[in-house]
Amino acid sequence: MKKRIVILHGIFSFFLILVCLTILTGCHRKMQALFTKPKLSECGRLAVLGLDPEQEQIFMASYTNAFHRLAITFVERKRLIDILSEQDLLEGRLNDQTRAKLQQIFGVEALVICHYYDADGVGGKKLRIRIVDSETGAILGSVITRAGDNFERHCNTAVRAIKMDLTGENYYEPSKRKRTLPRY
Repeated sequence: MKKRIVILHGIFSFFLILVCLTILTGCHRKMQALFTKPKLSECGRLAVLGLDPEQEQIFMASYTNAFHRLAITFVERKRLIDILSEQDLLEGRLNDQTRAKLQQIFGVEALVICHYYDADGVGGKKLRIRIVDSETGAILGSVITRAGDNFERHCNTAVRAIKMDLTGENYYEPSKRKRTLPRY
């Protein structure tokens, strides 16, 4: 009987340590509100809004690495900010005329609108990404991530989810295809 209790205590301790390590290392990530439209895969010229320069660089690297087979171009931040400040835009006031101007001057096909903010309640951060067609204003993709304060991890999680949704792969259940070696 004592042996059984010791074994159960050991197993319980192991799982408790595993859960604590997972939480402490920030492995707990949550992704929600994901959707993409097929037209997103045709957009090769993008502009990123709502991030500071360092965050923007991290996002662009993550997006470019995920979609390495596509010819992706990001519009220069300084030139974009000049147009936006000229239009006296506040967050959420991106109107049809401004979107059309961005498309006409820079050839921007889609706007990646990001918002990185404190998560409600338990702490941590959220990253909300909306990808908007610059011509029509239609939302081509959207995702929200929630995790610790690690912007790069948020970007990688969000971009990976967008890519998997576009390609039809399931984010939560990786493909179970068996690798087979060619026979000669």
